[in-house]
Amino acid sequence: METTKLTTEPACNTPWTAVTVTEEDIPQIAELERICFSDPWSEDVLRESAENPLYRFVAVKDGTKVLGYAGMFLTIPEAQIANIAVSPAARRRGIGRFLIRGLVREAAEAGAEVMFLEVREHNTGAIALYEQEGFVLVGMRKNYYDNPQENGFIYRRILC
Repeated sequence: METTKLTTEPACNTPWTAVTVTEEDIPQIAELERICFSDPWSEDVLRESAENPLYRFVAVKDGTKVLGYAGMFLTIPEAQIANIAVSPAARRRGIGRFLIRGLVREAAEAGAEVMFLEVREHNTGAIALYEQEGFVLVGMRKNYYDNPQENGFIYRRILC
């Protein structure tokens, strides 16, 4: 299994490393999608994303168990975080922050100048993390999410 550029950095102070998602990881990631999101990606969509050369898809694992994962579309000069989730049992251990920092670093190294993400307006935990990591609210998509219907906040971080 190939190790990605996402490595521990001193400011993050975590023991995590991220690996590129493989076919064997897809069922666990689909299960995390079902646990974490009201409108989860299917195994087929996850598999297609893992095979897409414009999509970077990484996981933090403990042995063979996926603790968290993140994915972004990298279309220079932009990057878009499409999904990020951490198992409820593994939360509050720095995995989400580690994944965000790694995606930001990888996008910048690849030449992206700006990164975007969308988040449900009532997901206060994620919003606090994104803002701590330098993302700024730049817009809103009215009724963007379903199950339940909710506005989507658009966040941006300038990378260079």
